[in-house]
Amino acid sequence: MLKSKLALVSCVAIVAGLLAARAASGSIPHTNYLTFNAPFALPGVLLPAGTYVFDVVATGSNDVVRVTSRDRSRIYLMAFTVRVQRPKTLPVTRQIVFNEVATGMTPPVKTWFPIGQSIGHQFVYDGHGQQLDTIATR
Repeated sequence: MLKSKLALVSCVAIVAGLLAARAASGSIPHTNYLTFNAPFALPGVLLPAGTYVFDVVATGSNDVVRVTSRDRSRIYLMAFTVRVQRPKTLPVTRQIVFNEVATGMTPPVKTWFPIGQSIGHQFVYDGHGQQLDTIATR
């Protein structure tokens, strides 16, 4: 009986230690449901207004972010991003920062800051701009 209690306590301590280490390293995956009221762009895709799931699916020096439909049935983007610090002037409630574009162009998402996080995920675009001809259908 004493051995089984000791084994249980040891397992709980190991799991708690692993979770604490993971939390300290900042590598806990993030998932946010974000609703856009107008079309927007991500690298290589234009999306219509609607609700999308933004996930961090792999962490490392460059995190991999996946953007899917609300029901997760369609993947619109899976791409490496660059970790960036939230600017001190950016309200903690703001999760999306857009790149500036000319009037009439669809704004591309520059950075996604998961809810409550000080570290965000900056999307990497090619140097040719991001105006595409068609919007992905849902």
